Amino acid sequence: MIARTLALLLALAGTAAAQPKAPGTDYPNRPVRIVVALAPGGNADLNARLVASQLSAQLGQQFVVENRPSGGGTVAFETVAATPPDGYTLLVGALGSHTLNVGLYGERLRVHPLTGVDHVTISSHSAIAVAVQPSLGVKTLAEFRALLAANPGKYDYGSSGNGTTGHIAGAMLVQLLGVQAQHVPYRGSAAAFTDLAAGRTAFQADTISFLSDHFKAGTVRGIVIATPERSPMAPEVPTSAEAGLPEYQATTWTPWSTTLGTPADPAVPV
Repeated sequence: MIARTLALLLALAGTAAAQPKAPGTDYPNRPVRIVVALAPGGNADLNARLVASQLSAQLGQQFVVENRPSGGGTVAFETVAATPPDGYTLLVGALGSHTLNVGLYGERLRVHPLTGVDHVTISSHSAIAVAVQPSLGVKTLAEFRALLAANPGKYDYGSSGNGTTGHIAGAMLVQLLGVQAQHVPYRGSAAAFTDLAAGRTAFQADTISFLSDHFKAGTVRGIVIATPERSPMAPEVPTSAEAGLPEYQATTWTPWSTTLGTPADPAVPV
């Protein structure tokens, strides 16, 4: 069942003015826990904290963010599934935690991402872009392909973890380019980026929302965004079609879920 009241609360985060609580309900009357399936610093974490801040200010109750990134997000699902279905525990994830894990882990999942929780809303969509270490000396996707083709297996790419959107997007790029590169999983996008910026890895596929400020700072270089149109967040980065690889398409989104069986109105006792 979709928790309609929770969807309303999340929608309030996008409004400029504070909104009153719905008549006849005192929800929330205690802190609400937001469990994030990924590590601090990445797209899902930033979304959760922005929404939590808005909801806390507008509803006069704390929305507390807790990161549980272990197991590619599976631990976060298990954590939320074990809580009462009363609307006081929310789950924030990404494409990897909510869909890719189904294909990667299948029957090994203790809580199925599609049927083991109630889905509330999606707070953002973000395109995937590819950032390279400037020391590589490449400025285009064609130059990047030539470098990797001339050095099979020499270069590494980092991601926020095995099975995450960044991992799959990076692996897809390598496959489409017909080159070889080694994947290095990290505990979150921020940790992966630290090694990219230091030159310990060569490239990273991640959300444009996460990478755009680093492009502006010149810490890394954006060589392609995996969408049909350029992003206003980084208009200088060419699309995959402009870069000569139109089949490279990748986006992610930020889904919000809650405990299975949460009533449409969390103020109603379970």
